Amino acid sequence: MLSHALSAQLRPLLITNTWMELTMTIANADTHDLIPLNRAVRQEVPGSPSVSTVWRWATKGLLGETDESPRIKLEVLYSGSRPYTTKQAIREFLERATTARLARIERTQQQSAEVSDAELDDAGLR
Repeated sequence: MLSHALSAQLRPLLITNTWMELTMTIANADTHDLIPLNRAVRQEVPGSPSVSTVWRWATKGLLGETDESPRIKLEVLYSGSRPYTTKQAIREFLERATTARLARIERTQQQSAEVSDAELDDAGLR
């Protein structure tokens, strides 16, 4: 585990998600689990997204399931100016992002079907 003193220093710098159900926070990770962000992405994310994409995941995040949902962010911990993450944080981020995207797609398809039904009714074709 991170030493208590180091953990207390780094905790304010932690970019956190607002998802309360996260079981492991990066601040509680063992120091040997921390991977520099640029290397972690090359090793752990399929398709090797660009550095700017990963930086955006950590700072701005991705859309949640609805417009009102909190944005989904990749958890990052800083040591000095260098960002670190863990394999677990990347895995959880990708899982949450996939769930949110599938929910948005489903909602869009339902809205499209509702509009189509209304258009058919208006045209007297249904």
